[in-house]
Amino acid sequence: MREASGEMRRRTAGWGVTPAGPPQFTPSSELLPGIRDGLPVMLKIARVDEEVRGAALLHWWGGRGAAPVLEREDRAILMVRATGPRDLTAMAASGQDAAATEILVRTARDLHNRPVPTVQDGVVLVPLRDWFRDLLAAAATDDALLQRAAALAEQLLTATTPADVTVLHGDIHHGNVLDFGDHWAAIDPKGLIGHRAFDFANILCNPSEECALDNLEERVAAISRQASLIPQVLANWTVAWCGLSLVWDQGVAVPSWHARTARSVAERLLAMHREP
Repeated sequence: MREASGEMRRRTAGWGVTPAGPPQFTPSSELLPGIRDGLPVMLKIARVDEEVRGAALLHWWGGRGAAPVLEREDRAILMVRATGPRDLTAMAASGQDAAATEILVRTARDLHNRPVPTVQDGVVLVPLRDWFRDLLAAAATDDALLQRAAALAEQLLTATTPADVTVLHGDIHHGNVLDFGDHWAAIDPKGLIGHRAFDFANILCNPSEECALDNLEERVAAISRQASLIPQVLANWTVAWCGLSLVWDQGVAVPSWHARTARSVAERLLAMHREP
């Protein structure tokens, strides 16, 4: 078992955290569950710049729709840890997909319900055009679906108006919205800015291939209604998101279920919303 890094040990001591389990390691971060002053907390050390950017955004949200941040310095963040028993993935798989979807939409809308931060807020956000650069660069591909997704992405990005633009979590799905006991809140934002519809696209492709495909039509209708979006707009942004997911998965010997789901969801949405 790997031991906590020196940085993690320093933060644990400096911020008064008592470990409540072993450290966890991912390609992008090091995490340690703990307790501080009787409160469950999670200490996180970012290994990549994307996580640093997300931590700054999480802090800026101030616990409104997102996990509350107690401390942040350099690449380290201390936040309240979710300990509630409810799980959106389990809900979606057990006949409560509509309820899980509503929670995800409500959380995203809570996050969107703030003005864009200023430079003084210290939050760096990535514009969606930059986020989509790999898909836009793949427009000349022989893959018809990627061609369509790239064309849609360009159209959507060009047509975005200032009224559409908001701060985006960038990765809203069933594993990134957690039960904090008396409320649900998001973790692990990407820190993007652009059309608000983008934050709902990933919901349609999760938490499993079966859930995504079995509930696709109902989800499009429900999310469109709950988020006040035109269904075609939601579908188009989702196809663009699926294309980006597929581009990122290129070169993998065995496609992940995420890639399979992205292609299936995109194909079905294009069929559902085919232009006359």
